Amino acid sequence: MSLVTCLSPPIYLYVLPSSYLEKSMQMLLSGLDEVNQDLQKINLHQRNVYKQQQQLLQNVQKRKIENAQREKDGLNPLPEEDFSKQFKPPPPLGRLEPLLSSNRIAAHCEMIEEHVRNGIGKLYLADSFMS
Repeated sequence: MSLVTCLSPPIYLYVLPSSYLEKSMQMLLSGLDEVNQDLQKINLHQRNVYKQQQQLLQNVQKRKIENAQREKDGLNPLPEEDFSKQFKPPPPLGRLEPLLSSNRIAAHCEMIEEHVRNGIGKLYLADSFMS
């Protein structure tokens, strides 16, 4: 029996090549990029909504100050308009795409976990033989 045969692990300890794991990790990272882009869209949407609310409040405050000044001057106050009609809220963001992205990430994580779980057991077993 040769030295190489004695030192090579048995076939049942063979660990799958890392190309599967590498591809899975690339897909996981692309999914995380999608989620990051979705988060940036959500943040931008929230900022836009906040800006509109601030502009609406400023207009209401200006109208109140203007009416108070007109009353002091003995003039009739301006009518209380509904300023919310002037500001069209931004359309709501879709929820389906972020949900699909997060489910894809979860599926890739499960596949990676299963692949690594099988390989880790074999590595611990091989390590015990080497020691």
